[in-house]
Amino acid sequence: MLEAIPAVDPSHYQLNRDAKNWQNPYLVVRPDGIGLVDLKNSEILILKPEQVPDALAKLPRSAWPYGRVVAVAENSKNDSEQDHALMRKNRAILAGTLQSLQILIHWIQS
Repeated sequence: MLEAIPAVDPSHYQLNRDAKNWQNPYLVVRPDGIGLVDLKNSEILILKPEQVPDALAKLPRSAWPYGRVVAVAENSKNDSEQDHALMRKNRAILAGTLQSLQILIHWIQS
C-alpha cells in the first residue's frame, strides 16, 4: 500500500515546517513506543515500533498530501536515564524502518 503513495512533493512539503499545519502522518517517539497522532481528533495511538509500517499502510491515500514524508517528534517529558535509553532505541528502530520504507522523516522540535 505504501508504494502507491508518491514520492515527496517539495512544493507542498516545504511550506509546512511546523506541526500545527502538518497534514501528513505525525509520529511521536516515546519511551513506551511510537505514537501515531490523529491531529483532527487530538488522539494518539501508541504502537510498538514494529507495528508502525502496518499502521501507516492502513492510512488512506488522502492522509499523504505531501507524498511519502512523516513528521516525527520526541516526547521530551521524560526524566529518567531509562526513559532516555528507551527513546533512543525507539528512535533508531523507527528511523531504520522508515528509511527501509523509503519514507522521508521531517523532524519536529517538541
